[in-house]
Amino acid sequence: MANLLSDTFKSDYMLPKVGCSRENIDKKLKEILAKDPEEKYAAMATYCHKGSQDVQDVLLQAFSKVFQKNNLIAVMMPGQKQIEEELLSMCANLLSGGVKGVAANISSGGTESIFSGVHAAREWAREKKPHITEPEFISPYSGHATLNKAGHYLDVKIKRVPVGKDFRGDVEAIRKAIGPNTIGLYASAPNWPYGTYDPIRELGQLALEHDLWLHVDACVGGFIAPFAKKLGYKIPEWDFSVPGVMSISADLHKHAYAMKPASVIAWRSIDLLKYHYVRVTEWPTMEYASQGFVGSRSSGPVAAAWALLHFLGEDGYLEYTKRTMENKRRLIEGIEKIPGLKVIDNELSILCYVSQDEALPILAILGGMTAVGWVHFGTMEPPMIQLILDPRADQFIDAYLKDLAQIAARVRAGETFDDGELRYAN
Repeated sequence: MANLLSDTFKSDYMLPKVGCSRENIDKKLKEILAKDPEEKYAAMATYCHKGSQDVQDVLLQAFSKVFQKNNLIAVMMPGQKQIEEELLSMCANLLSGGVKGVAANISSGGTESIFSGVHAAREWAREKKPHITEPEFISPYSGHATLNKAGHYLDVKIKRVPVGKDFRGDVEAIRKAIGPNTIGLYASAPNWPYGTYDPIRELGQLALEHDLWLHVDACVGGFIAPFAKKLGYKIPEWDFSVPGVMSISADLHKHAYAMKPASVIAWRSIDLLKYHYVRVTEWPTMEYASQGFVGSRSSGPVAAAWALLHFLGEDGYLEYTKRTMENKRRLIEGIEKIPGLKVIDNELSILCYVSQDEALPILAILGGMTAVGWVHFGTMEPPMIQLILDPRADQFIDAYLKDLAQIAARVRAGETFDDGELRYAN
């Protein structure tokens, strides 16, 4: 198992004896950051969900006003508390599916939001199903890796069930996996590896039949699906309009284009917050409680997200979604013009393509594209290349398709490249 520190890591980089000038710091930062990929080559991978320059300016302007404030103690700052609650209200309404009374909490990202959903389910089960001492969650195999991290920390066993041939959750397989210790089900809208929606309407019914908590991971789709649906795209049911859905995780720093880190965990009703909060009174300084697992946190990302939602508004997000989906259409059309390559059928902004020709191994294609500079995410089961699309991708699509066609031709002609790595994080 790889260490997350580099192989060359040494504890010998020391604090300077004398402080550096701002000019020298800026110069050094530029030198170090020059090692990172160019914008063009990573815009559909590591630099995705960035938004326009106007968006960046709005985020930085709001962030700079409050980044030194601590939102853990927003209760002592009426203005900051108003900003947070207005942001959460906007998010709750977008994720509600028209259901009244939805509540939401801010978090540091999808990991904390998913953790919070599993934690609340565990606390709910302790009250409703006290006989269960070894709780289990069931998820399609495609559920995000952070689900297992949450299970590890919370002592909740995660049972993963193979997906169907369409890369979506298999309802009957999940039904068969339900056992006496099952407390919850996990579904994605969409999942990260394949960009596909699980059958959430059916899983909601299954959750109701067995009195289980259903958490929907909409970290990718939560802030684009409502607008795609308004534009006429066919989006499977996924939000609180589906009976049985108890909690939803959705990342502001993905298709809301907010500053990282920013996510929300939403609840079907405010009554469920009692399973979320951990209120500590056994210490000298009265009650301690926070929005989620994290304690001290900068007010900057909260204010930046609030500012951006006001800046773009519904019309702005509709335009961003329209451009994103048009970019996907262009890429699908261009990729499938290359003999042997096929885009899998999914929803929204994640595009995954595979090779259907043994003479065109997808890892060789990835290696060739890597050699000319492109950065990709990817999935290994089965091997497929992944692109993450947003409105900015339009300026890079032609160059990408040109290079892809050339690499495919070179591989087909017998040229070899080192196999690329299909991964997300390690």
